[in-house]
Amino acid sequence: MESNICLSGHYVFIQDGKEIYKSKNILTKFGKRYLTQYLAGQSFVKDKDIAIGIGSSTASENNTGLDFEFYRAQVNLSSVDIQTSATTGLSTYGVVYRATLPVDVSGIISEVGLYPSVTLGATDYSSRSITNFSDYRQWTLDDGSYSTAVTSPTPRFGSNNLSISATPSTINQYSANISLDITGYSQNDSLTFAYVQNDLNLDYVFVRLYSSSTDYYEIRYPGDLSIGNKLKSLTLNNLYSSGFESGAPDSSSIIKISVGVKAKSSGACNVLFDGVRLNDEDSFRSDYGLISRSVIANPITKSIGRQMDIEYRLGIAF
Repeated sequence: MESNICLSGHYVFIQDGKEIYKSKNILTKFGKRYLTQYLAGQSFVKDKDIAIGIGSSTASENNTGLDFEFYRAQVNLSSVDIQTSATTGLSTYGVVYRATLPVDVSGIISEVGLYPSVTLGATDYSSRSITNFSDYRQWTLDDGSYSTAVTSPTPRFGSNNLSISATPSTINQYSANISLDITGYSQNDSLTFAYVQNDLNLDYVFVRLYSSSTDYYEIRYPGDLSIGNKLKSLTLNNLYSSGFESGAPDSSSIIKISVGVKAKSSGACNVLFDGVRLNDEDSFRSDYGLISRSVIANPITKSIGRQMDIEYRLGIAF
């Protein structure tokens, strides 16, 4: 006797003990392979993480990560859920993974994903956040003056944005000290910049990675013909071979990062910076990858001071 088998999953957002949103997911190619290996006893990574982000590209089985992840929480509760419909007699055998977003996390969630929980070291050259701009006191102008907190409009994540303005035909930038080794990242890996373009006078935004006060790499992201939230990605080939570098930068010893804007001659510009991420695009690991992804049709605001739970429910119906 043949039976129809249906595998489906969705994410549930819970606030103050109440379900506030539910969103269907797409199982990725890695996710399907991971589940198959797990059932065959060939995967021994039992722990999971749930990640949230601000991206909005269409979910696909070819996704290898979120568009722009800004927080990840380890699953703290796993359970089995078996239900049988009184109407159809169809039984669903499911597993539920729950993670908690703590009170100090804030952001506008537009995508969510499930990953195996794998510890990644500093030399794994994996996808990671380079910087967000929540601690505005780390960022200074060339004259040493500090940036100020910008909380309106509501930042896409974190407590505030970094605001940078430039007068016509000029450049302006803020800098912060970091310690970064990018030697293990290839030209096919990418750097993603999240920002808000507030006018049409923006020529480009840029990131500089310094290994000394005069030696740096530079990557530029052209301004758009529209204003609003932007997520821009460029491969590291555009960093290593941009032609905008200065001196002989050392990719193994990045000590400072600068972010800035260049205004067109047509007028002054202003940009609000959210964050910068480095993405590993070409490494393959059999034990690590994006299992599933969902794009939130109506983005969910996670506020500071309030805890939120996210459940991933995966069911097999016979």
